[in-house]
Order: sequence, then C-alpha cells, then structure tokens
Amino acid sequence: MNGGIGRRYAKALINLAGNDKNIEKIGRDLNDIAELYAEEKSVRDVILEPKLSKAKKMSFVEEVVKKMKCDTLLNKYCRYLVSRNRFEMIGDINRAYIKLASEELGVAKAEVTVAEKLSDKDRSNLEKELSKFSGKKITLSEKVDESILGGVITSIDSLVLDGSIKNRLNLIRETISKGN
Repeated sequence: MNGGIGRRYAKALINLAGNDKNIEKIGRDLNDIAELYAEEKSVRDVILEPKLSKAKKMSFVEEVVKKMKCDTLLNKYCRYLVSRNRFEMIGDINRAYIKLASEELGVAKAEVTVAEKLSDKDRSNLEKELSKFSGKKITLSEKVDESILGGVITSIDSLVLDGSIKNRLNLIRETISKGN
C-alpha cells in the first residue's frame, strides 16, 4: 500500500511506546498481529467486510489481540486503526516499525553469507566486529552459500561488504585482463 502512511502510524506507535523495553515488546506483538493478518484469511475477511460495522470490527480485533496476550497499548492502537479504516495497512506499519525501532534502539540486522556454517565463537567475534564497525548492536542472520568459496559477504542496511574469496579472485582476474 502506502509506505509513507505506514511510517507515520509506526512512528506514532513508537512515540506512544516510550522506553526501549516497551518498544521491543510492542514490536514483537505488532509483528505477531501483522503475521496473523497476513496468514489468516478469516481475519482479513472480517476486517475487509464492507457490510460489517466499525464497532463489530473493533470488537473482533479487540478479542483477537486479547487472546494473543498483546500489550494494552497495542490493543487500543489496533482498534484505532480499525476506526480509521487503516487496519489493512498493518503489514506496512509493521515493516516501518521494525526499521524505526532498530534506529531508535541502535540495533541493526546484518545478513552474512558464508561458505560454511559459522562456529559459535566465529559468530560471536563477527557480531562484535560488525558492532564496532557500525556503532550499533548487531544481530546476525546467517546464510550458507558454498559458491563463495570462503570469506564473508555482509549486508547491513544498504551497505554490502564483499570479503568473499570468489570476489577477490574476480578482482584479480579483472586486473590481469586489463594488463595491470
């Protein structure tokens, strides 16, 4: 839908959440609600049913959120979204919230591609080094791709660091082909 509107709603929720601990908890709960909405056709059907009153939709959402044991703030927030006909944007809001919360909390997700699974020690060392490099607390997501031969390809936000052996060999090949 519209990422700008989703971002504004996400920013408002972060402001309402207040402290870091609440921001994290609200984020987990919001993600659960967004996943439920994306995966359960029956939930989407109720929200998108034009003949159903806002009051009934709000009651339905309140019941679902209570059953999921989500924060009371999030319960009120979801009912507000229903009242403004914005609940169907919950996925956009969730994506924006994740990004804004990461910035607010100084956390970044690093996606690393390695030739073979990292040991716990190597994983910990890589997280520490990337934290130093980025100035943020890093959480690693690891993908194994044997075609890179060795080394690590790291992606943090929009920054990509390619330290793979495959990339180094390609650079050497280019240098040789240029005659340098």
